[in-house]
Amino acid sequence: MTKNISLWYRKFKIHILIWSLYMVIEALSIGIIYSIFHNAIIYISHYLIVVIFFYIHADICLPWVIKQGKQIWFTLLVLALELPIYVMIQYLVSYVLEINGFKTGIELKLDVNFVSRNLYRGLLFLCFSTGYYYLKTYLKERKRTADLEKEKLEKIIQQQKIEQELVIAKNAFLKAQINPHFLFNTLDFIYHSVNKHSETAGEAVIRLAQMMRFAIDSDEMEQTIYLTDEIEQVENLLYLYQIRKNSELNLHFAYSEEVKRLRLIPLVVLTLVENIFKHGDISNADDIAFVNLEIKNDLLIIQTVNLINHNTIKDSNNSGLNNTQKRLNYAYGDEIIFKHEVINKHFKVDIKIPIRLLK
Repeated sequence: MTKNISLWYRKFKIHILIWSLYMVIEALSIGIIYSIFHNAIIYISHYLIVVIFFYIHADICLPWVIKQGKQIWFTLLVLALELPIYVMIQYLVSYVLEINGFKTGIELKLDVNFVSRNLYRGLLFLCFSTGYYYLKTYLKERKRTADLEKEKLEKIIQQQKIEQELVIAKNAFLKAQINPHFLFNTLDFIYHSVNKHSETAGEAVIRLAQMMRFAIDSDEMEQTIYLTDEIEQVENLLYLYQIRKNSELNLHFAYSEEVKRLRLIPLVVLTLVENIFKHGDISNADDIAFVNLEIKNDLLIIQTVNLINHNTIKDSNNSGLNNTQKRLNYAYGDEIIFKHEVINKHFKVDIKIPIRLLK
């Protein structure tokens, strides 16, 4: 209840302030000029009638008249009804106040003087109320026009953005048609050139080509792929990393045969392994990193754990992990669990996806 009153006050506080100032100034002015001051109940009662009359005319009668489309006749009818009703209510309130001991010092008579005085006062507030209605309507229409202009401007900006993105997409499409063709032809040339001198280098080129083709074709693949295809590319990535470093790979990649038969959106496992190479420390043979894919309790569980490389982690914004999480949420909804945390100088990622979503 208190909250509703507070909301109502905030909404109408300007109205309350203006009416309060008007009532105080008018009462003091009349009191000082004519040396007449009445009981506060008398002032409150008569001003309450004025306020009610003001808002009934502005918020109910006048909008109804204008809605009918015959403003002149309906306006005359409303005036013929509103003003007499106003005068009669003022008289009845004055009568009730007087018989209850709240006297004004002036004899109460429903005569020409009383009627003309209250007709004038009623007409005055009728004019104020009409002005208030048109001012409110004008401000409302101006806001509506401003909102429409803003909406129109936003649509223009959105249209320009769409057109710009379309141009970018077209350029990207043209580049995509040229670059892969050039890339794979070049890799094929390199393979035939180096394979006769070094089988290891030739194998590296072949695996790199396979990975690049997988990454490029991922946009054109079906929404999901068999995990066996991505596992193959992870194996390629591990192989390339090992021969590049020319050292033992301190990373264990484990998966079961049943995992390979599941379908998943592409580039999830690859992104996790690349994240280990980029931000992890796999130089310690006594604390190797591991990537594990398994099925447990009707869930596909993808888990990685690795030592943190403090030289690179400070530059990380987790964009790869965040994008992967967004893609998984988009593909499988909120049923997935995606967690990453730091535990005892190790970075751990846990992903759990219900098996029924992967078939």
